[in-house]
Amino acid sequence: MQKSYSKNYLKIYFYQILSIVLGFASLFVVVPFLSSDKATYGIYTVCVSISIFLSYADLGFLGAGMKYAAESYSRGETEQELKVIGFTHSVLLIFLIIFSSVFLYLSFNPELLIKDIKSDIQIDIASNLLLILALFSPTIILQRILQMVFGIRLQDFRLQKINIIGNLFKIVSVFYFFGLQSYNIVGYFLFVQIVNLSCALIGIFIAKKAFNYDFIKLFMCFKFDKIMFAKTKHLAFSGLIVTVSWILYYEMDSFAIGKLLGAKEVAIYAIGLTILSFFRSLLGVFFSPFSSRFNHFIGVDKSQELKTFYLHILTISFPIVVFPIIAIVIFSRPLVISWVGLEYNKSIEVVQWLIACNVLAFVSYPAGMLMVAQEKLKEMYILSFVMPVVYWVGIYFTLDLYGVASFAIFKFIVFFISGAVYIGYSLSFLKISLYQFIKNQIVPYLPAALVLVVFLYLNEHNFVNGKNKINLVINAMIIGLGVLISFAVSLFTVKALRDYFFQTLKLILPKNEI
Repeated sequence: MQKSYSKNYLKIYFYQILSIVLGFASLFVVVPFLSSDKATYGIYTVCVSISIFLSYADLGFLGAGMKYAAESYSRGETEQELKVIGFTHSVLLIFLIIFSSVFLYLSFNPELLIKDIKSDIQIDIASNLLLILALFSPTIILQRILQMVFGIRLQDFRLQKINIIGNLFKIVSVFYFFGLQSYNIVGYFLFVQIVNLSCALIGIFIAKKAFNYDFIKLFMCFKFDKIMFAKTKHLAFSGLIVTVSWILYYEMDSFAIGKLLGAKEVAIYAIGLTILSFFRSLLGVFFSPFSSRFNHFIGVDKSQELKTFYLHILTISFPIVVFPIIAIVIFSRPLVISWVGLEYNKSIEVVQWLIACNVLAFVSYPAGMLMVAQEKLKEMYILSFVMPVVYWVGIYFTLDLYGVASFAIFKFIVFFISGAVYIGYSLSFLKISLYQFIKNQIVPYLPAALVLVVFLYLNEHNFVNGKNKINLVINAMIIGLGVLISFAVSLFTVKALRDYFFQTLKLILPKNEI
């Protein structure tokens, strides 16, 4: 195992920047095409949302497998790593078959998902999307294996290169499937699935070449193993409870809105959900290397180094998470209007609440990973019970009053509650007070946050309205410039961020460790 991973972080974040650029390009280019037909876009959103369940078909065993595989890798136990990955993915395979069968059934009965789907064309679109989803769902097996193999070695950047190329093909294909007054959303979805499968197959080839990884031996480990089951079951079942909770308060929105309010309201909500999902994917990329390092430290019993590393993550992640959220919340109106048009005016409030959900993500993401690494099962159980209860009770009492916005408001409330719990857990782990945390981790960034707010309000007259790609780029550039200025101010007020920034500029020496 490597002694230093600084260069790996640098490579991961370099390709993360490219992913961010492509992600914005995807939002700017793809969504306006898809959203041009509100009813069909609502149907597409519901059908794609159901694919989220594929990510949870492992019943929590992949999360447990990631932890134990990383620990085995840190100790050089290759055979044990293969057994862990093989067993956990065999669980995923079983439930993927079940989910695929459900998707296949729904493809013949799409009206079970969407309230106001009526025309033959809309029924055909929904049926075809669900059929494609059923046929290509096994791709998730290959994707998850690659994420684990590359992830525990902190070689994610190799996989990111492949996915970046795949995303480019997806973006360019939009002009074919939606150009010249055509609206072939089924063909587009099929093409996306083919690209995903191709990227996975290329990833297997790269892993074999780079690590001499024995995939034949790995697939031979796709079987039930009593020892592996006993090792992973407690963490896996706690992960399952967390997963069920997450599905209940995060993934069920589109289905509930589609059933209760109709496809057009799904489309209104989908604009905010798209941005939230985009942020979630970026945060996942940013924090994912740290999860493996937590497990590395635990695997070789280096608790003090883990505390130092964890505190450093909280410090450097604050501006990366919080500043873009502040900017988008303040100026979501021109951003939304220039992106999808005035007909989505109702989406502005939804966007503001949903983006604000991640304001404490600089703590909640690493704290959640640390909680799993330390196997804090009791805390995970309590949080998993409270969050969906608060969410759905709140929606029940406010749906008639706020409509679709109630889903966004209570999603924010639930995220904020969980963030507060994670802050408490972090303080306990680091053995510091809330006062110390605010003084050392937040106060130094307040001047930069103030500069950001002042800059955006001073440039309010420069924001442009009207659905137009140029207008969207202008608005995004103003917001981006404000974020960059605030980040530059932070370099003067936060020593840890400044040190890390200049280490990065020096390309990070091999012996340096974050």
